[in-house]
Order: sequence, then structure tokens, then C-alpha cells
Amino acid sequence: MHLKRKIPLIISIISTLFYFSALKAEIKVVTSIKPIHSLVSFIMQGVGSPDLIVDGYNSPHGFSLKPSHAKMLQEADIVIYVGDGLEEFLEKPLQSLSQNAVKFELLKQSGMKKLKFRERNIFEGHDDHDDHGHGKKKKDDHDDHDHDKKAKKEDHDNHGHDDHGHGHGEFDPHIWLDPMNAKIIVKKVTNQLSKLDKENSSTYKSNSKKALKEIDNLIKQVKSDINKDAKVVVFHDAYQYFEKRFDVNIIGALTVNTDVLPGAEQLAEIREVIDHEQVTCVLSEPQFNPDIVMTIANDTNINMGVLDPLGATLDKGKILYFDLIKNISLSIENC
Repeated sequence: MHLKRKIPLIISIISTLFYFSALKAEIKVVTSIKPIHSLVSFIMQGVGSPDLIVDGYNSPHGFSLKPSHAKMLQEADIVIYVGDGLEEFLEKPLQSLSQNAVKFELLKQSGMKKLKFRERNIFEGHDDHDDHGHGKKKKDDHDDHDHDKKAKKEDHDNHGHDDHGHGHGEFDPHIWLDPMNAKIIVKKVTNQLSKLDKENSSTYKSNSKKALKEIDNLIKQVKSDINKDAKVVVFHDAYQYFEKRFDVNIIGALTVNTDVLPGAEQLAEIREVIDHEQVTCVLSEPQFNPDIVMTIANDTNINMGVLDPLGATLDKGKILYFDLIKNISLSIENC
């Protein structure tokens, strides 16, 4: 009899616990790439951890979803991605797997500084020496014949492992490489998470204030440390947001489109601009075969370094974004 009286009370307690457990269930957040995952991780500290799709040395272009990624998207309350063609692998799954999730495309957020793709691999202000195409071109065309073959081979070898394809959208999607854009990302994501998860809104907002302060400190540090005298050539045109924010002298890129690696004419142009502009360094990326960059560095007798726009070598988490920007600055400084 005594036990029978307790049963309703026990059931009531259990029901109440389940109710509050459901209320406090962690929001399911999915992010596309490591730099965005890092910023969202900062905001969510103390609440939960966002999921990440493109991890390690992978890059978004040509990426194929695994069953584990499909499960993430099915369970997501919100999917945070850059957009404008950077994550083509998400286009159909967002419609089929994440029908009930918020699709949070960063390039569509108000206030975001967006830069259009550059059309040439020699950047504006450095493309006014047009003597390639005269007698020198035939020699370069002959000398670069083997490099052109190598470029085509690497285009085949690297298929599916590049960073983005030029032409998927109007704007360069590497918005996170301007820390001022990172501040906008933090603010917009904080507002959206606070709407979806009101119970943890105060935590998101508190973390957001800390993140914004850290980004301000990062900008000051990079502006103080950056080597503005360095003249560099990069593998592909992914850094104009960083370049314009910190007044870095990036002369050109081996290619503006990683879907089509440079041929003989582009390589001849790059050699000429390296000589004309007294370029100090050519920079490869960990997501790509460095052979062409090594060839250019050896042929022109300049230094070779590495720039990483995605944080391939860094552990994921809230610190990654800050280390990523510092490492880009350091790579240029070491040139």
C-alpha cells in the first residue's frame, strides 16, 4: 500500500526530468569548413560543440559526403555555410536531408564585405608590362612545354582536391580571411543561435563579446607584425580579403581557377612579373601538389613558403581561426 502511493510520485518525477531534459537538449549545429566551425565553436562554448563536415586536409570543392555527414544534416537544427558555390556538395543535401533545418548562408548576410573574383592571374597594378608575346614568348613556350604537361597531369591528379572553382558565383567566397568579416559572422550567428535556442542566449551573447574582442586584438597584432615590404605570388587567388585588410603586396597567382591549372603562357607571365616586380617569395597550399610552385621557385631563384586558407594542419576548435590568420601573416613575414 505504501509502495502504491509512491508510484504516482515516481512517475511524476520521471516525467518532469524528461521534460526538462528535452528543454535542455543541445541544439544541433552543422558547419561546412574549419574556419567557420572555429568561430561557431567560440560562440557555443559551454553549450555544445558544432559538427564539422570538411575536416583535415580536405577542401570543399569536389568534396563527397559520407553517411556520417548525411546523418549530421538530417539531425541539424541549423546548417552554417559560406555559400555562392564554395560548398557545392551541400546544394542537394540541404534540400533533401535538412528540410527542417535553418540554412544559414554567410555570403547573404547583411554587412558582409564581398569582393568579386579577379579575372587575371596578374593583379591590378602589376599587369602593365606586356612584353610577353614578343620574341621571348617562343622561348618560354618551348621551355615551359614540360611544365604545361606537368600542370595537366596535376590537374588530373588533384581533381576533387582543390579549394574552389572560379565561376560558381559572382563573389570570391573566402570571406573569413578578412577578420572584419569574421566579426560579422560572429554577430549574425550569435543572433540566429539565440533565436533558435533562447535558453542559452545569454551564453551565446557573452561568448560573442569575448570573440569580438579577440578578433580586434588579432587585427591589431597582424597589422603590427605584417611584412608590407614582402612581394609574393600565391598558388591561387584566394587571399584578396586578407590582402586588402592588411595592405599586403600580393602580386599575382599561378591560377585564378584551381579547376584549370596554369599552362605555359601563364607560367611565362608569372616568371616575367617575378623578375619585373622583384618578388621575394612564391607560396603553395597544403591542399595542392606543390610541384609547379617548386618549379617556379627554382627557376626564378626565390623563396618558397606555404599559405593555408582553411587550416588543414590545425586542430579544429575555437582557437583555429586565430592561428589560421596569424600563420598567414607569419608565412608572408618569413618571405
